[in-house]
Amino acid sequence: MDKQDIVLNTLVFDQQHNDGEAQLSMLQRVVDFGIKQAEVRREFFTDPAAEAADIKDFVEKHQLKLFYSVPEKIFTDDGALNPELPTYFAEAKAMGVTSLKMNIGNFAAFNGDLVSALSLYADSGIEFNVENDQSTANGSSANILKFLEAVKAVNVDIKFVFDLGNWRFVNENELDAAKKLSDFTRYIHVKNDVLGGAKPNVVALDKGVIDWKAALKILPKGLPVALEYPATDDEIRHGIDLLVKNN
Repeated sequence: MDKQDIVLNTLVFDQQHNDGEAQLSMLQRVVDFGIKQAEVRREFFTDPAAEAADIKDFVEKHQLKLFYSVPEKIFTDDGALNPELPTYFAEAKAMGVTSLKMNIGNFAAFNGDLVSALSLYADSGIEFNVENDQSTANGSSANILKFLEAVKAVNVDIKFVFDLGNWRFVNENELDAAKKLSDFTRYIHVKNDVLGGAKPNVVALDKGVIDWKAALKILPKGLPVALEYPATDDEIRHGIDLLVKNN
């Protein structure tokens, strides 16, 4: 894999976040690893709007491609469009973000028109994606496919972030999911899982039960691929090295 395709999600700096470090400083860490793509997390900001200008200045100075992870739902529990969508996209624009991802939410209860509801965001100039999380509602391949096929049918450009480590949480196999969702995927999160106990636990790329290399062979080539798990600097370097050496 080309190193330029690798993204560092700021979850890799979870310890620094717990110690009070801001994501702007984490972006400098990304640059120091020789990586040109980063994903910031909304829940890691104290005030996204207040921090946005400095983030954008840094992104432009260092020519970073910036992704934005928003751990919220497009559709509320009663099927309404999330009223905070304009806020999330305004934050993304102010930071110089090129790609934003969310969870789907209760699409089954949505009774409106997808084009009028979502085309404003899908056509905003910021790539709009959904991701599989660790819940059945947002993380099952059947529910995800229903949404992705629905937006495709009306030419609304929303596609998929394939999170390799979340399928085991909803009792699905990641290789089967990759075959089903490959055509919709345009960004990949990699991590691994160890099994046992009430639910899986997320671990570094080469420490669990997932055949991540097989999954990447099924998914489209040349996509951005993010390391997304808490890690030490040595573990980050090792994860980068594993991806670079993967063909």
